Amino acid sequence: MLTLTRKKYEIEEPIRLEDENGNLLYEFTMQITAEEKNRIRDLIFSQEDVKDGRNLSKLEREGKIDEMNELELEILEKAKKRQEEFENICFKEHKEPFKEKAGAKYEEMVEMLFDFFVKAFADKRISQINTINSHLRKITNN
Repeated sequence: MLTLTRKKYEIEEPIRLEDENGNLLYEFTMQITAEEKNRIRDLIFSQEDVKDGRNLSKLEREGKIDEMNELELEILEKAKKRQEEFENICFKEHKEPFKEKAGAKYEEMVEMLFDFFVKAFADKRISQINTINSHLRKITNN
């Protein structure tokens, strides 16, 4: 039987900021709904990036340097907007206070969160593939 459970928050992960002595500077629980999780997946694995990459390659082959530079600027602007949205989803009302306390380490936390989600999405795919393989082995062994 396949069962799905709908929860208010799909992901609840504690986020802590500590100083070098282990003293707590800031703490909150990141709470991500199913819809937000899907949006994060779309932000990380954007199909638009593939399209933009192809367009860049095409412009480079054609030697259209000015158009290529314009497209690169557009791509960077889109990436900044996606990262901003990613941060807003993850931190919500804690973004500014956390950023203020973390200083330069804020970007490191954003990278850690990005890696966390990439790993979570990849692990989910792998577990689905492994489940299918084990079921196929059971079927073929009978």
